[in-house]
Amino acid sequence: MGLELYLDLLSQPCRAVYIFAKKNGIPFELRTVELLTGQHLSDAFAQVNPLKKVPALKDGDFTLTESVAILLYLTRKYKVPDHWYPHDLQARACVDEYLAWQHTTLRRNCLRALWHKVMFPVFLGEPVSPEMLAATLAELDVTLTILEDKFLQNKAFLCGSQISLADLVAITELMHAVGAGCQVFEGRPKLAAWRQRVEAAVGEVLFQESHEVILKAKGFPPVDPTIKQKLMPRVFAMIPGPLGLPAVLAMGLELYLDLLSQPCRAVYIFAKTNRIPFELRTVELLKGQHHSDAFAQVNPLRKVPALKDGDFTLAESVAILLYLSRKYNVPDHWYPQDLQACARVDEYLAWQHTDLRSSCTRAMWQKMLFPVFLGERVSPETLASTLAELDKCLQVLEDKFLKDQDFLTGPQISVADLLAITELMHPISAGCQIFKSRPKLATWHKRVEAAVGKDLFQEAHAVVMKAKDLPPADTAMKEKLKPLVQVLLR
Repeated sequence: MGLELYLDLLSQPCRAVYIFAKKNGIPFELRTVELLTGQHLSDAFAQVNPLKKVPALKDGDFTLTESVAILLYLTRKYKVPDHWYPHDLQARACVDEYLAWQHTTLRRNCLRALWHKVMFPVFLGEPVSPEMLAATLAELDVTLTILEDKFLQNKAFLCGSQISLADLVAITELMHAVGAGCQVFEGRPKLAAWRQRVEAAVGEVLFQESHEVILKAKGFPPVDPTIKQKLMPRVFAMIPGPLGLPAVLAMGLELYLDLLSQPCRAVYIFAKTNRIPFELRTVELLKGQHHSDAFAQVNPLRKVPALKDGDFTLAESVAILLYLSRKYNVPDHWYPQDLQACARVDEYLAWQHTDLRSSCTRAMWQKMLFPVFLGERVSPETLASTLAELDKCLQVLEDKFLKDQDFLTGPQISVADLLAITELMHPISAGCQIFKSRPKLATWHKRVEAAVGKDLFQEAHAVVMKAKDLPPADTAMKEKLKPLVQVLLR
């Protein structure tokens, strides 16, 4: 039973895994899973991946179901050149930062561009309004600017002088938009030159072979009505003043946090539990302090958490947690050295970005913050749909990840549990009874709280548990938060 990769090269993360394995001479058996005929929804494939999506990896009795986790697993198991995922602490953290950022930004926007511009009207025969398409392409343009200004800058590749996993994941995403006819490199000479360097680094023949399917997407014949019926639910789920920060007196570790934010709570608890010394820089989200020019000097993405360690900065919670676990002498169970145990944690970290995090955030805002803080009405239908999505995510969390274990990835707590519990406290603060009728999750909740310490757990969640008592926002604040409102109601 050798290495098996379940792929469809129509999928951007599948292309990244395929190119990586081929380029590095990793032997594998290709198992093609045709997305457009619904093969990923079959009971047979569910035996390999209960989430019913690609890519998936099977290595003997061991399986993985998230592309980033698969790529990291392959880098660790096989002797690949160091530049793909560097051993240097800060260089690796830069790759982690990009891999964490891209889930809900470049990946989402490139996916939407392809579906709104080609797949809906051509393949599914579903009209897309000019306004929706224009909004999608505008979001993509903003993301491309961040990719260029924050990540590429004046470097040869996204994270340095050599190609890394970050470049591979990025270019395969962008080819989705290219497949839809978007001129993403036009007027962006730095990105265009970077694309040529990436293509040369992996090899032109392999690059073209991997993207042959997606570049023919505009010529796909209309879908069979039976297949359309199967695909539509999955498709709609997928596409649907000065900051005044205190002056730094010492160039030590600084964490920019607001404990209203679930990933900030995860970082805070992790640092406190492991006695990592840091200077707390509070950034008040509901006052818009993250939008200030002063904070943009720390994090151009203008969001929290952010880390500053001397001249080194990080802007994504998962990357921050991994950086801290590697820099400081924390117990191994948080992010294990064992190949498969580590891959399990990576798998959860990759899954949660667009599943549990999205559902928990929407539940809190739609059930509490919109009506209470912003005075915005949420339709019963929208709220019911959001809570139904949350319920599905909880089922996956229980059945796919927790199973009959003490913690999500094994017998001891890991960063996966920390990220999961801080997400779940969002809907709990809004009054969602998420542990009711879920005794396994309820028991797991108690174990996590005991593992980090009850006092610290309650301290970290004091702000969010009082969110229902927030005074209404003023007009200026409502205007600042309007883009967020539109995203969360979409």
